[in-house]
Amino acid sequence: MGTTHVAFALLCYYVIAYSVGLSFDAPVVLTLLVVGSLLPDIDHPRAFLTRQLCLFKQASRGIGRYVTHRGIVHSLSAALIATIAVWAVALFYDLKTLAVSCFFLGFVSHLAADSLNPTGIKWLQPFSNAELRDGIRTCSAVEKLFFFFVIAAISVILYVSDMFPEVGSIWLWHII
Repeated sequence: MGTTHVAFALLCYYVIAYSVGLSFDAPVVLTLLVVGSLLPDIDHPRAFLTRQLCLFKQASRGIGRYVTHRGIVHSLSAALIATIAVWAVALFYDLKTLAVSCFFLGFVSHLAADSLNPTGIKWLQPFSNAELRDGIRTCSAVEKLFFFFVIAAISVILYVSDMFPEVGSIWLWHII
């Protein structure tokens, strides 16, 4: 589900941000992170982005004619191509590299989360058909539990960063 992808991307960002002292509330950075975390599902007609914005709905219809869900769009190749496109737009609008990096992080976090699904994904498509998969079904109780733990982890990071802002990477790396 889209909410799980967004939450997992936020967790990935907050872990990195806390460990290196980045801002937790940069609007452009977080927006591109969220868009990156939802974009791989552009190949699915009922995905969150395709239900929200007409532009994505039209793109989804076009892409859906040529690819299957969790196909080539769910690969590192697609992540790199999409990130290059976002980087080109970012250059035009003079956005920071961090925002583009977070788009890539969001995209890759989506791929990582979908790797936990029984359908799995082919990370290295079109160069390899090797699949990575596990047993968490979309909308299952296990996915909801995973979502709960991700939200709990985000809450802990936000609480700790608020209570101990000077600790940062020292605290995080001792736990890991």
